[in-house]
Amino acid sequence: MNSTAPGNGDHSRVAVCYLARGAEPGWEDAIGRFIASFRRYGGGCDFNLYVIFKGFPSGAEREKATTLFAPVQHKAIFTEDDSFDIGAYAEAAPQIEEQKVCFLNTNTEILCEDWLAKLVSNLAQPGVGLVGATGSYESLRDHDRRFPKFPNMHIRSNAFMIDRDMFSAIGRPFTFADKLDAFLFESGPNSMTRQVQSRGLETLIVGRNGQGYSPDLWPRSETFRQHGQANLLIGDNQTRHFDALSPVDQRALARWTWGRFLPGRGGWRRRYMSRLRELFR
Repeated sequence: MNSTAPGNGDHSRVAVCYLARGAEPGWEDAIGRFIASFRRYGGGCDFNLYVIFKGFPSGAEREKATTLFAPVQHKAIFTEDDSFDIGAYAEAAPQIEEQKVCFLNTNTEILCEDWLAKLVSNLAQPGVGLVGATGSYESLRDHDRRFPKFPNMHIRSNAFMIDRDMFSAIGRPFTFADKLDAFLFESGPNSMTRQVQSRGLETLIVGRNGQGYSPDLWPRSETFRQHGQANLLIGDNQTRHFDALSPVDQRALARWTWGRFLPGRGGWRRRYMSRLRELFR
């Protein structure tokens, strides 16, 4: 394991910040799954682990959650449960010493060795400002007209890595009073992804193979809701849900996520590549 005790003041290190949310249904199983995967797979680089404890209905349950983390070296951060996942990250950010931070939500599950090093190496590339384990083209425009039209490229907020100060600056104008606010931060017109891109920086999905994929390549990265998710670096409840679906339902959900950009066969592949070149010209 590459985790060390936080607080050494070494800003060359990176932080992993895991959200342990007691209001999450089945939180005990979710935390147990994360800890098991965290202990099974080495990060591949030095880092410090922070755990945000929030939303536990009683002190006894929060104590149970902290006990689960006893075997894992970490620093505990306690927040209220009134600002959703992103709000908790924003509240925790000033308490994190490291400049590069990987945020993981309650349902995340690490799926391979050197998972953190793969994120770190891609974020360290010149001109890259944000990396994540999964991304999507989905749009919630049918629910709220403020969301951009499909394809609405965005890094999903279940597992992502970013410069801490940039994250704080991006999140500062947002409030997180309800779930829609969190969705707007993730995939709205001023989403985290779009704000990073507006700074002239790239946003990459990182696969289990360590490769970083630019937005035009996301639909064939074999990560989120495509091709058996064989290249997935970090899973969550949504990726596990997809794995459990029938092939028919998987195809329907893949079309919802990637639409006409999901690679097909023959002539469809040529049309797909032509359309992508037009879109990202």
